Amino acid sequence: MLNNVFAVVLLACAATQAATNLTGVIGPRLSERELFAMLDLDRPDLKSVQLAVAQNDWLAARHELAEHLRHRPMPRWGLDPMAVGRDPQYRESEAENALAHRLTSLGVQWQFGARIDWSFNPTTQPGSKWAANHEWTWQLSRHHFWMALAHCYYATGDERYAREFVAELRSWLEDCPVPDTVQNKPFSRWRTIEAGIRTGSIWPEVFPRFLAAKAFDDESLLMMARSFVEHAQYLMKFHMQGNWLTMEANGLYHVGALFPEFQAAAHWRETAAGRLEHELDAQVYPDGAQIELAPGYHIVALDNFLGPVRLIPQTGFELPPAYLPKIERMYNYLLYSMRPDHRTPPLNDSGAVSVTRPLEEGARLFPQRTDFLWAASEGSRGRAPAQLSCVFPYAGQFVMRSDWGPDALWLCMDGGPFGFGHQHEDKLSVMLNAFGRPLLVEAGTYTYDASEWRRYALSSRAHNVVLVDGLEQNRRRKSRESFVVKTPLPQVWESNPEFDHAAARYDEGYGPEGKSLAIHTRHVFYLKPDLFLIADQFEPRDERSHTYEALFHLDSSRANIQGLEVVTANSGPNLALKAFGADSVALVTGQTNPVVQGWLPDSSRGYGGIRPIPTAIFKTTASSNTAVLYALFPSTNAAPCPVTAARIQQDTLTVSFSHRAQRSIRFRPLNPDDLK
Repeated sequence: MLNNVFAVVLLACAATQAATNLTGVIGPRLSERELFAMLDLDRPDLKSVQLAVAQNDWLAARHELAEHLRHRPMPRWGLDPMAVGRDPQYRESEAENALAHRLTSLGVQWQFGARIDWSFNPTTQPGSKWAANHEWTWQLSRHHFWMALAHCYYATGDERYAREFVAELRSWLEDCPVPDTVQNKPFSRWRTIEAGIRTGSIWPEVFPRFLAAKAFDDESLLMMARSFVEHAQYLMKFHMQGNWLTMEANGLYHVGALFPEFQAAAHWRETAAGRLEHELDAQVYPDGAQIELAPGYHIVALDNFLGPVRLIPQTGFELPPAYLPKIERMYNYLLYSMRPDHRTPPLNDSGAVSVTRPLEEGARLFPQRTDFLWAASEGSRGRAPAQLSCVFPYAGQFVMRSDWGPDALWLCMDGGPFGFGHQHEDKLSVMLNAFGRPLLVEAGTYTYDASEWRRYALSSRAHNVVLVDGLEQNRRRKSRESFVVKTPLPQVWESNPEFDHAAARYDEGYGPEGKSLAIHTRHVFYLKPDLFLIADQFEPRDERSHTYEALFHLDSSRANIQGLEVVTANSGPNLALKAFGADSVALVTGQTNPVVQGWLPDSSRGYGGIRPIPTAIFKTTASSNTAVLYALFPSTNAAPCPVTAARIQQDTLTVSFSHRAQRSIRFRPLNPDDLK
């Protein structure tokens, strides 16, 4: 057919090509000649394009292809490109900034001149007031501000927005040609995840909203179409691992699904779907947690796994039967790990991200899961989850909760592997929410710059763990192969009407050299209905004396010490924290020397936001096996801890109270054989 001889035909029409400026642009390396050669001109819906090509009428061929993309019935664009004036997502201020070349990346705005320098980075300039952050340049080329231009044009029909978009599109295409090799280095505009994000989310939203614009003429439209194809070719050749691969594959799938007119489109779709289905097994544990163990990135991966699913109504392209069922466990993880405020635990490089939108989609995809619907509707529909506390054994995350209401008591301990990416040195850290607010917190995420604050967020000092001889945990020194597990790490999980019990251990080295100083086993008990106990057991690896410093980061403006008890001083809910077996306690707030301590990253304060918080440091020195216990008592006011004594002996925990009967519980110890 025509496609088999098309390249020969094109080579014979050089004069016509020169007259119609088919290759007169600097931008995409893929010429329009090559673009037409890649089309499946035997498709019935490309008949007009085929006829124009057969007659060597290249202006007509260009116009017919552009008109086809503007008006084709399938694949649908998800909106009517000609229905300009109906967009409810009207974001004028951001679009006006884009018109003026005031572009923002990572919350840092920069005023460009008449032409945008896509390789520029204000954070790396001499004398910059910001710490160096290569993400600024990378994320600038995600083109989120084009979304604002697109929404404003589609809402108003104002050609100013379309003209600016076309100018910026041409500028980017001319200045940022697709590279021949993978470019995941600083100042690159073709980092593979940006290529996936552009084609998997932003560009497919931008492209159809400008199809009716005069400024988005045939030449400009086909320039962008050529770049879509170049993105697919780039992503076919280059891909990474972890959540990056999900973004890259989702972008590749989008090009193949939204542009089936190209001969290679089916291969792009099949390759992308194959990669994604493989990764549903490779990077999602059987318990539903994504292997990076950062819940915010769990949602990123989930979104990208769902990209091909969301396109089915628009394109009609189906996925393998086993694909969608594998996703259910990812929603299950979000449901059972979420805090009472319906946000994710801020573990590793993850803030507290709302799970409402993901679970709304989960309820639609899995209508039998009425608990997804219950969580998404905040209890107004569906049915509450069947259980309260739970364990994710592969992730090594333990969640204890009193109920499913917004004022529930909720505790999470991280006792699992390091995680495949975005890791913090935080094994055995504990977080606690109660009565509608966080009380015991840890660093969460901080912008990915080169500052001391970023190093602090990654460190053990920013988490509720134990330092040994002043040294922090150090799992980062190990090989990446050890960061993902095939079976759960040693742990204990018990849950019954009287108590919940979780136990895990840390014996992976301290300090830069990874010194094997002591085995730390942490037990966490929820003595229902209102008290938590932490029991830290230490077994030294030598006969020397060691100092153990237990850190507790308190989400409060201040706290008070009385003996070995610390009580926060909030106007509402508070936490009383009392130690048994510790030598001393001190409070550190907003310290920068000799080390950074007593801070909490706070994105609500803008780029690089951080605020001081009191951090209780309980110190104990011992030369043999020892145990220190901590009672955590949340209250709606500043009530003191009711515990008067606590001890742990072998498999029994005994707790005495000031106004209650003593409680003793038998628990399952962590198997000593696992501690060798």
